[in-house]
This record gives sequence, structure tokens and C-alpha cells, in this order.
Amino acid sequence: MGELRSLAMISAGLVIGTMGGKAIDKVLKVDDSVPGFQAKKFARPVALLGAGVLGSIKMKNPDLKMLSAGVGASGVVSTVKVVLKKDLLSGGLAGNSMNAPTVAPMGLYEEPYHQVEAYTPELPALPSGNYLEEEELASVSMGEAIHDYSDAEIEII
Repeated sequence: MGELRSLAMISAGLVIGTMGGKAIDKVLKVDDSVPGFQAKKFARPVALLGAGVLGSIKMKNPDLKMLSAGVGASGVVSTVKVVLKKDLLSGGLAGNSMNAPTVAPMGLYEEPYHQVEAYTPELPALPSGNYLEEEELASVSMGEAIHDYSDAEIEII
């Protein structure tokens, strides 16, 4: 039960840190669409990492330590978002840029074979040769030897 409590506290800290970071960005009026270096963009990661580290060091209650660790984890995620321009929480392994379109959900996936036309080859006719006629073929049963080998074609597999 203690493991679930720790996980819940870290998750709550991550949510609180993300909400607090958005509030910091709103107060400082950080614009993500402006290219180049902006010192305002680093205020959020520094504040969240500082709060997380300070809370983990100063707090005596283990639940509050886990909560502050979640806030620190939110600071790590926002640092990656600012430095690498990739959001770790919006797409899992896709790692898309923040301005790039996201991957379509699996519910919209269509099989690619619907787009391929059916293949109907135009094969040449087989040449007529020294083959057994249908009546002769019907008269020969399985296991019966053919005694006239002069016209027979033998294939060894």
C-alpha cells in the first residue's frame, strides 16, 4: 500500500508542478512561437527544479518529500521541453517537435492494401506438346507404370 501512496504523491507533484509551470509562463508572458533564446523560457524549469530539490531536502514528512519529487520531475520535463524543443508528455515515443503535427491515433489507421489495385497478369498460353490426352490420363491410375517411355517426359525432383 505504501508503494501506491508514493506513486500517487509523485504523480500529484507532477500535476501540481505542470499547473504551476503554466501559471509561471502566463505571468511572465512567455511566447513559445518566438524563435531564438529567451531568458523567460528558463524561469519555469529553474523554479520547478528549485522547488523540487528544496522540498525534498527540507521536508521531514515522506509524503511531502514524494510530492516535491514530483514537482522536481515536472521541472525536468519542462527543462527538456525548453532545451530540446520536444515535449516528453505529448506522444510517448514519437518525440515530435512542439510545432509538428502529432501522429494519428490508431482508430484512424487504414490498411494500406486498400489503395493497391488488383494484379491481373496476362500470361501467354502454354505450348501444346507430347502430353497425354484426357482419356489416356484417366485410364492410367496411381501406381500403374507407363510402358511406352519414348514420348514421356521424365522430371526428377
